[in-house]
Amino acid sequence: MLLTSLVGAALLGPWTVGAPKVDLTQSPPSSAQTPEENAAETPAEQAPAAEASAAEAPAAEDAPVEDAPAEDASAEDAPAEDTPAEAPPLESSSAEAAPAVDASAEASAADVQVGTGTPPAAEAIDPAGDTTAPELIEVQRPTPRLFETLYQFRDDEVATHQNAAGTVTFIPGLQVRNQIGYVSPFVLDRFGNAYQESAEATGRIRWNPTLRLGKKQNIDIVGQIDLVNGRWTPAGSDDPIIDEIISPPSDTVALGQPPGRQSLRYVDPRHLYMQWTSKVGQLRIGQMGFTWGQGMLANDGNNVDRYGDMKFGDDGPGDIFERVLFATRPFSPLGGIGRDFIIALGADVVFRDERLDLVESKGKDLGVQGIFVFRWQPENQDENYLGAYAVYRWQREGDDGDVYDDDTDLRVGVGDIAGQGVKYLRPNLQLLGGFEAVVIGGKTTIAWTEAYPEHKVLQGGIAGRAYIGDHDLWLAGLDFGFASGDANPADGRITNFTFDAGHTVGLVLFQAVNGWRSARSEILATNGELTGVPLNGTQFIPTRGAVTNAVYFHPKARYSLQEHFEVWGGPLFAFAPVDIADPYTTRLNGGTGTNSVGGDGSNRFYGSEIDLGFRGRYEWKKAWFQAGLQVGLLLPGLGIADAEEKLGAPVMAAQLRTEIRY
Repeated sequence: MLLTSLVGAALLGPWTVGAPKVDLTQSPPSSAQTPEENAAETPAEQAPAAEASAAEAPAAEDAPVEDAPAEDASAEDAPAEDTPAEAPPLESSSAEAAPAVDASAEASAADVQVGTGTPPAAEAIDPAGDTTAPELIEVQRPTPRLFETLYQFRDDEVATHQNAAGTVTFIPGLQVRNQIGYVSPFVLDRFGNAYQESAEATGRIRWNPTLRLGKKQNIDIVGQIDLVNGRWTPAGSDDPIIDEIISPPSDTVALGQPPGRQSLRYVDPRHLYMQWTSKVGQLRIGQMGFTWGQGMLANDGNNVDRYGDMKFGDDGPGDIFERVLFATRPFSPLGGIGRDFIIALGADVVFRDERLDLVESKGKDLGVQGIFVFRWQPENQDENYLGAYAVYRWQREGDDGDVYDDDTDLRVGVGDIAGQGVKYLRPNLQLLGGFEAVVIGGKTTIAWTEAYPEHKVLQGGIAGRAYIGDHDLWLAGLDFGFASGDANPADGRITNFTFDAGHTVGLVLFQAVNGWRSARSEILATNGELTGVPLNGTQFIPTRGAVTNAVYFHPKARYSLQEHFEVWGGPLFAFAPVDIADPYTTRLNGGTGTNSVGGDGSNRFYGSEIDLGFRGRYEWKKAWFQAGLQVGLLLPGLGIADAEEKLGAPVMAAQLRTEIRY
């Protein structure tokens, strides 16, 4: 009905398994491959290391066991038990941190790395494993950037500081980001009011420190805080229509909720939690965010505008939870494939997501969740995984100021399946793909009406990516997705699913046009024009720039020049799977599906959009300087035309983005 998506469900992020990456500078190549083959399968920056390894280590058939005893080789290559191995440059998750390999750590079949939104804990090396036999060494290829950008940075792209004993590691996690954006005018409502704002600047200073402790490097303390997060240009607008969206009058129940960051939070504490990895599993306690799968439902708000992501736009606000979580590998004692399965149980209190804010509501809104996760991820191929989780969410809201007092409860279950994988066709040609599919079902009174005090909820969505290419150099393929819609806002069912705002699609249609129009609909729906009684649940009308009631295809291509400059982009095509029915205008039109500017809702083609991005970066002593330009041009379709089927002029958007990270 009036809800766009009822939950920003709490889900675990990618699980980084415990197999350490093979260092080609210290290990001989596999006997099943020649040194040349290993070098060919290694990215350009690692190929010299492979050749050096091949030169320093004799081939298996030329090195009799009696000339090079395994014990001697092991003693030379591995640090003594009392001497922690020097931590390599760390690879960061969305918390800007990454595993440190400690050869003295106790190994266990139950060692688990629980990720996304958090740094993986120290990876343990299994002393029972024979790391000296050449035939057992397997080249570990780097995870493709297309996958990495959702969760982490590469090892050599993160600044790390460690004490001489190897017992304390500190990851600064500093980031300063700014963007200057402009969107050309377009019609906002059925009255012909237009969005026509000048350029605006937004940004944030994010500090995401990680402190890793212990000889085994298996205790992490992670924090994240944003400063001056939001709109850096003066707040509000000279246009009273736009200003009412940004800052609704206090005598209404409207929240405004425009897309992007139109307000400013001077101090915004986000994460503070502890993570402990032991033989039994991994325990995580505290306040944290996370991303699961493609980030279409659970999104930590820290995975957009990363080198190689092929995305457009800005991060969403991010989902944050007070969480207790335990994950383990229960089938590890069985050996073999059993080591690749992870099970996790958790419980949350919702701190903040798109549908609830514990602080803003002053504790009047409360949401709790229970989580069960099952995931398969091979230890030696951690870029490949298949996982599923189940979530039950109960939410009670305080009085939202409308005419109904009992519109407070939400009870839904969530099922989510996600996976990704890479297939090497040749050393320099790969197939890459990832997907996420979500179903939400349950009941709610939040959209209470006289005819339907309680509504049934059934929503669903799919997001995926499929590409071919040399993953660090060039890629060609597409992003695609589906979000269910609701063609009848007046019945007793809520069927429209909305992606998380952090899962960006294109630059203009969803993020700008539909985002501002739906925010304007909320303002109009609270004015009591309809039979003197405003619509209930109007706070759920705005999409905040996210995808809803849509099927989209976004073919893209990317080319990178020496890991310092990239260009990417392609056309976006978007349709509505059911009639477009804005709750406010549809009710004004007697229940006939009508879009937010009064157009015929049976016209389902939103339009086509051309997006193009450029991004360059430079590194100096682990400090990264990045700048880029993104532009988009929307050619409107009849799905967003007015009552006279006037399409209006094409809409252009542009963003100049800069970032410093250390």
